Amino acid sequence: MGRLRSIALVLAASLSLLGPAEARDLEKAPTAAAAMPCPSKGPGFVRMPGSASCIRVSGRVIAGADLRAGHGAGASSPPVIAGRLAIDNRADTDLGEVRTFVRIGNGRR
Repeated sequence: MGRLRSIALVLAASLSLLGPAEARDLEKAPTAAAAMPCPSKGPGFVRMPGSASCIRVSGRVIAGADLRAGHGAGASSPPVIAGRLAIDNRADTDLGEVRTFVRIGNGRR
């Protein structure tokens, strides 16, 4: 318990040294250009600021566990975890549309 208390005291002391944030600091902060949608490429595509290409990042995560009591002979099954990440990039060129597609995934699905 003493170690937790000393960590809390160090954290409180370091936060007090930071000082308060002021609204004027936020006014000086640079703002990034917002991504514009690309409806001609399909749903979910946005135009990269300062570029002629449109990108869509999508993915999914699936997780599950078998919580039945007494399932098997005392051996529990490992949790099921699967995921996928897809990046789709499309750009218009003089020769037509160029598409780059990458999909990374693991698991059974």
